[in-house]
Amino acid sequence: MTGIGGFAGRPVAEALVAGGHAVEGILRPPVERSRLVGLSVPLHPLDLLDRDGLRAFVAARRPDAVVHLAGLSFPPDAERDPEAAYRANLGGTLAVLDAVRAGAPAARVLAVTSGDVYGTVTPEELPIGEETPLRPLTIYGASKAAADLTAAQWGRAYGLDVVRARPFNHTGQGQNAAFVCAALARQIARIEAGRAEPVVRAGNLDPVRDFSDVRDIAAGYVALLERGRSGEAYNLCSGAGCSIAEVVAILRTHARVAVRVASDPALRRPVDVPRVVGSHAKATRDTGWEPRIAWTDTLAAVLENWRARVAAEG
Repeated sequence: MTGIGGFAGRPVAEALVAGGHAVEGILRPPVERSRLVGLSVPLHPLDLLDRDGLRAFVAARRPDAVVHLAGLSFPPDAERDPEAAYRANLGGTLAVLDAVRAGAPAARVLAVTSGDVYGTVTPEELPIGEETPLRPLTIYGASKAAADLTAAQWGRAYGLDVVRARPFNHTGQGQNAAFVCAALARQIARIEAGRAEPVVRAGNLDPVRDFSDVRDIAAGYVALLERGRSGEAYNLCSGAGCSIAEVVAILRTHARVAVRVASDPALRRPVDVPRVVGSHAKATRDTGWEPRIAWTDTLAAVLENWRARVAAEG
């Protein structure tokens, strides 16, 4: 699998191992293993854009399947450097498809893109199904849509066994504080530790998103790898909407101190879709997968993880 060193990498590797799969991971050099301490799977330093190196690696291993998680995952980073976003998200996907076609053409490829491929959706189109047109609004969403369409095209044109996963927002322990749920939890943990005034600052509190636990999404990847239909795309999501204000409210119920909430204009995104809610009906029908972890439990775990991380900051 690629992207094993990223936020979702460890939960996905653990879910695969629990499912009886032998897993090997590719890490972009320089190798950062801090997320992977104690994970007993072989790790290989390799840049996906090293075409010859990746081709040789895949040909030597001849995997039964490839889970392609690697890519640029933070939308503001993509806005700052669109070329890097396309290079990572489209270029990396092309490199994996090319290596599989050349060295392991019978392997299943699970190409992980994003719910952001749908972009601008109207209230009448909710919940979002896989037939909803792709109208990406951001550079990130467009780069993932390009990867999604490319993966489908390579499957059709070259006979590859490709399944596409479109995960919506997900969070969990270890997520970077650049992402909204982690950012809010970190603020509360710092307030509890006496390192910040008792005010949680957020951008626009109104947008509604479809949030899941990363462990549920990881289980979804395994289900798609094992039982997804070749050539198809699948949403992985909770099927429920939660506003940022509601995320804050749930975190406040888990907080050990009283906190106030303030909307900070500097944290607002320049473009945003008011409401994004997906449907996982297709994934459930074809694979039996459905989310199982309660959202309030997910946020409690994220906050507890940030308490430990803040304490470790010294």
